Amino acid sequence: MPTTQSPSLSASDVAKYYVYRASMDGDLITPLKIQKLVYLAYRRTLEKKNKKLFKEGIEAWPMGPVVPQLYRELSSFGSSPIPQEYIGKIGEKELIGKFDRDTKEVVDEVYETYIGKSAFELVSLLHEDPVWKKARKGLSAEQPSKNVISDEDMLKEPLFAS
Repeated sequence: MPTTQSPSLSASDVAKYYVYRASMDGDLITPLKIQKLVYLAYRRTLEKKNKKLFKEGIEAWPMGPVVPQLYRELSSFGSSPIPQEYIGKIGEKELIGKFDRDTKEVVDEVYETYIGKSAFELVSLLHEDPVWKKARKGLSAEQPSKNVISDEDMLKEPLFAS
């Protein structure tokens, strides 16, 4: 069971941090790719630190895990890259300051491991995730779903080797 302390971050904070990192690296991230990176960061934080990265739930959608609130927030970008303006007027120090050292380390590890993969490579990777498969059990490949991917299942079926 993950620690009960309520996370102070939101999925949006993690997404904004990844957009910031990508812009610093001269890279672009689409909403589809950001969803996968945010899920991987959540999952890795849960497995490595036994704590939730953010408070929002994650659902098993046809294209992989999705944070519905983040999806709605990013929907105006369609399949286009998320512009740096998405970050808003928050400064670099304030954005980075939202993450404690341990959390930032995990979030950065996920970014550095997966940023080079395309959105569709990440979709393929996460379609092999046993927890996503379990949450979609009995559904066709394209069937919409609001089935939640549980933290308990994530801890029982680690996605990461360490």
